[in-house]
Amino acid sequence: MRSTGLDNCSDLKTWTHRPVWGDDRPRRILSPKGSQAAMEFTKSLTSGFEYYFRPDQDRVRMAFKSGLIVLDTNVLLNVLRYSPSARRELLQVLADVAERCFVPHQVAFEYNRNRVQVVSDRRVELDGIAQEVLAIRGDLRILVNKLTRRQTLSSPDAERLEEAVTVFFAALADAQAEAAGKYDLKPEAIVGRKDEWTERLEVILANRVADKPSDEVLAIDRAEGERRKSEKLAPGFKDKENGDYLWWAETLRHPSLSGRALLVVSDDAAKGDWRFEVQGFAIGPHPILAEDVAKAGGTDLILLTTPELLQLVGNLSPNKVSEETLAESTKVLTALQTSWTFEAYVELLDSIRQSRYPERADVVVGAASQGGFIKREDVYEILGTDEDTRTLRHVVTPVQSVTRDLIARGLLDSEVEDALWAEYEGPGKAVGYSTPSVFTDFQRRLSRTV
Repeated sequence: MRSTGLDNCSDLKTWTHRPVWGDDRPRRILSPKGSQAAMEFTKSLTSGFEYYFRPDQDRVRMAFKSGLIVLDTNVLLNVLRYSPSARRELLQVLADVAERCFVPHQVAFEYNRNRVQVVSDRRVELDGIAQEVLAIRGDLRILVNKLTRRQTLSSPDAERLEEAVTVFFAALADAQAEAAGKYDLKPEAIVGRKDEWTERLEVILANRVADKPSDEVLAIDRAEGERRKSEKLAPGFKDKENGDYLWWAETLRHPSLSGRALLVVSDDAAKGDWRFEVQGFAIGPHPILAEDVAKAGGTDLILLTTPELLQLVGNLSPNKVSEETLAESTKVLTALQTSWTFEAYVELLDSIRQSRYPERADVVVGAASQGGFIKREDVYEILGTDEDTRTLRHVVTPVQSVTRDLIARGLLDSEVEDALWAEYEGPGKAVGYSTPSVFTDFQRRLSRTV
């Protein structure tokens, strides 16, 4: 019989019988002489591994009612993204939980740095929708005219179709104008001064914002943030500036975290560099983050997005959150997840310039600089050739390849709009190339920083 290595029982301090299934009393096992204590069986199979399971509502409610609540920058900036009615409801929710809130210095810094840009981006988005409506209307008019010229449609049929199209797009334009009209902020009106909503946030979060860490502490935090980023460790390793780790480190040092749960409200909580995911399904906080909290003395970690916070407060508080605000918050979150960001745009251009087709970056910049469209003759000029020498058949392909790489790296959502696409007026050659409307603003910002 094979030896177990434990034949000499004189070397052993204790000997107990094997645990019996169904009997959960602590059991000691063989322990070498001189050891401080015998090993005990006190844990279940999943004890200590709660972060591999989605938190149930009891855990979420407990963290919400008694835990430390940390607000990320994007939650505060949503106050400026939302319409006035949704804005007021979000502010009321923040006021309800303010006593348990903590705002890291890094979050306050990012809010003040980005608030004007957020309003500008929102305006660009609304104006871009109006331009898209006009562009689609123009394409349909061209199609109707072509069908009429080719005698596919009779003149009376064409007139009826044109009238129907006109009525439809008039209604669509009115709806878009009404939606745009509900957004009351303008970037030029808040530059260099506090806007009304920032002042309200300041009152709600009075004495809840951290002081700036010392230079020595910041140096340590930045070094650790860079290490995690290079090793692709949570949190925020997909961020270009690595600000997520800076405020995360501030949170872990909060004196009242010990013995309490930590509830983080961040729309970045929907990203893979914050959550533990399996086959695309979000399970819970990334295990590294849960371990960070445990080492800091915290008892649990819960991640919520802004819509999830609104829903939770609406269920637990007498101040109910309207269905309209819940829907708007979800739409804003979805748009942020599936839209191009300035950082992704810069990375797109840098990656294209390092590829085999660097001049494609100039095509993208050319379109973005001209309101989102560049004519085919301008593309030929950028490429240093002409129509007799080569076609424009593969102009878009390298840009699409880089975009797919950005998606694979987690910098973009898989549903993001194409970075460059050909425009046609019927069969034949492309008349030019278009970029997302937001690229125009991104390029304007980039030009100011160069």
